[in-house]
Amino acid sequence: MIKNFFKIAWRNLLRNKGFSLTNLLGLTIGITCTILIALWVNDELNYDKFHKNYKHIHKVIANRDFKNQMFTDHNMVLPLASALQNSNPQLVNATVTTNASPHLLTYGDLKVKKIGLTVNEHFFDVFTWKFLKGNAATALNDPHSITLTASTAKAIFGNKDPIGQVVRIDNFENYKVAAIIEDVPGNSTLQFEYITPFNYSDPNIKRLMDEWQNSSWNVYLHMRPGADMKVMDKKINEIKKTHDRNDAVSTYFTFPMEKWRLYSDFKDGKNVGGMIKYV
Repeated sequence: MIKNFFKIAWRNLLRNKGFSLTNLLGLTIGITCTILIALWVNDELNYDKFHKNYKHIHKVIANRDFKNQMFTDHNMVLPLASALQNSNPQLVNATVTTNASPHLLTYGDLKVKKIGLTVNEHFFDVFTWKFLKGNAATALNDPHSITLTASTAKAIFGNKDPIGQVVRIDNFENYKVAAIIEDVPGNSTLQFEYITPFNYSDPNIKRLMDEWQNSSWNVYLHMRPGADMKVMDKKINEIKKTHDRNDAVSTYFTFPMEKWRLYSDFKDGKNVGGMIKYV
């Protein structure tokens, strides 16, 4: 009987070729669009969730009120993360990063431009990237070390083992490859192709570590489960105002990673949802 059904269906298709082709084309387009939409929605809903500490990571941001003109700012002072590190028993680790920016990496005659971040020693404690070579515990120990993504290592070294190789950044300083991590997923808020640690012996960094007015860095917190974030917000404001009594325009608060992708739009100091990507 089933065989007869197929015969009848096939005859109808041949008898009404134009109509059948239109229906099949519409069905194919509909199924394809449904699959693509489902994949997109799944990608959006899983933004940043590959981090083990996803539910407990927060970014420090500030509402700044200049003559009744309020705006929300993600840029923080460099020493804030270090000052916060042992300030609250609910805080596991605090890390600070530069904003992602392109730099020239040189290896022999090869020159490639890649996007990098400079971070403090707790970066790989807060964010859990997958290491292919080297490890999170030692990758940032040497201020002249560099961690590359797999595709960046491939682009520079080909099939050669990159560990221990030396690359030059912006024709200024040499960095030894300490670790290789998997490429950063497309559904990651933070995007980069290499990581270097802050060099706290550098005179310029030493100066900036005492600078509490220049806000140009990103500060992230890994909190313990069930942490009272209002207490943490209060502590952040206390520490900032202790070191910079002239900052009368800023109110600091924490913003959870769970909201970074879909609810990161602010207007007049209030969260209004949105879907703005930042680093």
